[in-house]
Amino acid sequence: MGLNHLWSGLIIEELIRCGVTTLCISPGSRSTPLVIAAAENKQARTVVHTDERGTAFYAMGYAKATGRPAALVCTSGTAVANYFPAVIEAGQSAIPLLILSSDRPVELRDTRSPQTINQVNIFGDYLRWHFDLPAPDTAISPSFLLTTIDQAVYRAVSRPAGPVQINCQFRDPLISNREKHGWDNYLSILDQWHKSGQSFTTYAKSRSIPSTEDTDRIGKMIEGCENGLLIVGQLSAGTNKKAIMDLASQLGWPLLADINSGIRFACSASGNAKGVVAHYDLYLRIEDFRKRFYPDLILHMGGMPVSKSLNQYIEESRGEYIVVNSHPFRQDPMFRVTQRVESDPGRFAQKLSERIQKTASGLTDIFCQAEEISSAVIRNSVMTQDKISEWAVSCVVLDSVAEDSGIYLGNSMPVREADAFAACSGKALAVGCNRGANGIDGTIASAIGFAAGLNRPTTLLAGDLAVLHDINSLGLINKIHVPLTIVVLNNDGGGIFSFLPVVKLTEHFETYFATPHGLRFKKAAELFGLPYENPSSMASFRKVYQRSIDSGTSSIIEVHTRRDKNLVEHEMIWKRVAEEIGRSPVLNG
Repeated sequence: MGLNHLWSGLIIEELIRCGVTTLCISPGSRSTPLVIAAAENKQARTVVHTDERGTAFYAMGYAKATGRPAALVCTSGTAVANYFPAVIEAGQSAIPLLILSSDRPVELRDTRSPQTINQVNIFGDYLRWHFDLPAPDTAISPSFLLTTIDQAVYRAVSRPAGPVQINCQFRDPLISNREKHGWDNYLSILDQWHKSGQSFTTYAKSRSIPSTEDTDRIGKMIEGCENGLLIVGQLSAGTNKKAIMDLASQLGWPLLADINSGIRFACSASGNAKGVVAHYDLYLRIEDFRKRFYPDLILHMGGMPVSKSLNQYIEESRGEYIVVNSHPFRQDPMFRVTQRVESDPGRFAQKLSERIQKTASGLTDIFCQAEEISSAVIRNSVMTQDKISEWAVSCVVLDSVAEDSGIYLGNSMPVREADAFAACSGKALAVGCNRGANGIDGTIASAIGFAAGLNRPTTLLAGDLAVLHDINSLGLINKIHVPLTIVVLNNDGGGIFSFLPVVKLTEHFETYFATPHGLRFKKAAELFGLPYENPSSMASFRKVYQRSIDSGTSSIIEVHTRRDKNLVEHEMIWKRVAEEIGRSPVLNG
C-alpha cells in the first residue's frame, strides 16, 4: 500500500466515522487513491455517475432529504468545475455538501501540466470552508489528516450548513504495492483511534436556540397587534413543523403555507388544519383584497415564498415584518424586514408558544373565507377539465400521490403550479425543490438523490426544458432502490415566459425566449430502459399516474400542453376566483 492509498483510506474511514457514509464518485485518474479507498471500505455506500454536474446535484438532493452531507469525489481539472451549479444551490439553500476534489501536486500548478487548473477555493464565497491538503508525506502526522476531515464535516453541518471543499493533492505514482506493515511506526499515533471506532475529534453539536430576550421582544409585539399573519417558507429537513402549526393555532392567525414548507401536507394529520391556507396566490392577485386586508405584523418563518403575489403583498404592507430563519444571511429582497431572528424556526415557534397567551387576528376569517372560495373554484375546474392542462396535472399528482411519499418540483412553472393549486392534506409528503438559486439545472439528479435520501417512492414534476437540461441524469435512476415517477410537462419550450411582459415582443419571443425544440421523450425513456406513457386527457392521466405509483417501478409520463393555452387557463381561474370573492361577503361584508 502506497502513501497515497494510506492517506485516502484514512480520509474515507474518518468521513464514515463522522457519519458521511454516502460517497458520490465520478470516474477519473487523479482521484484513483480516493476511489480505491472508498471501494474497499465496506461501510461506504458508493454511487458512481460519469457526469460530475449530475453527481453533485444527486448529492445535494440526498442531503436535502436527510440533513446529512454526502461526499463528492472527482478527478482534477474541469471535473471539479462541473460541481459549481450544485455548490451554488447548496450554499444558497444551506444544505451540507462535502467535496473531495483530487488535484495534481502544488509544483505542477501554473505549468500547463495536463488537467491542472487552480482548484483552490474555486467555489469562492459559496463555500462554508475550504482546505488545500498537501500531497501525502510522512513528515506530516496522520492525526493532522483526521482532524482536518473532522473540521470539514463539522463546518458542513454547522449552522449555516453548506458546502465544504477539501482539495486533495496526489503525486505519481497514484497507486503502489508497498506492504501495509511498512507504515506501522507512522500510524502508531493513531492506536487509540483504531481501537475506538470513533472520529478523532468529536465536535459537540451546537443548537440554534432563541434567547429569552428575543422571544420576549417578539412576544410583546405579537400581543400588541390586531391583524397578524404567519407565513412559512421552505424549511430544512428535520424542522419541527408541528411546533409551527401549534403556534399558528395558539395565535389564532392565518398560516400561509408555501408549497416547500411541507406544512400543507401535515396540517390535517396533526389536527391543525383550521387557519392553514394554501391558495393565497390566487386571491392575493386581487388588488382590492391586498389593499383592504393589510397585516399590521407579519411573522415569516423559513425561506422566501414562491408566490409572486404573496411577495407583492409583503412589499406593500407597512407593519412589522419579522423573519425567523436558521442562517445569518440577509433575506430581504423587498427591503421590508424590521426584525431578524437567527434561529431554527421550529424551536423558535416552540419557545414563542411558551411565552405568549392565545391571541387572535382580524385576518383569519377573511383568509379562511377566501380559501374556501378558491378551493371550490379549483375543485370545480378540475372536475370539469378533461383536456390535458398543466395546472390540472399538478392538482391530480398532489391529490393522488401516495401518503408518506416524496414530491420534487422543477423550477419555473411546476413549482408555481403546485404552490398555487395544491390543497392541504395529511399525506405527510416530503417536498423538495431547488429554491436556493431557482435554476432548472440538475433537476432530475436532485430528485433522484432526494428519493435515495428519503428511501421512499418519489414523484418528480418538471418542465420539458429542465428535463432536457439534465437528461443524462436519468442514468442515476438505476442507482436507487425506490421508484421515481417523472411527470414531464412538455409545452415545447419555456412556458413561464408566456406569463412575463416579454411575451409582447412577438418578433423575437419564440426564437429567443420560448425556444421551442420539437422534441418528445419516448426515445429517452427507451434509452434508459424506463416505461413510458403519453396520456392525452386528464382521465387517462389519472389512470396512468395511479398505475405508475402502484407499480413500484420508475417511469416517465409525458403530457403535451400548449404554452398559450396554459396562460389562458390560468387567467380564467384567476378571473373566476376574483369574481366569486367579489360577490362574496369577503369584499362586501
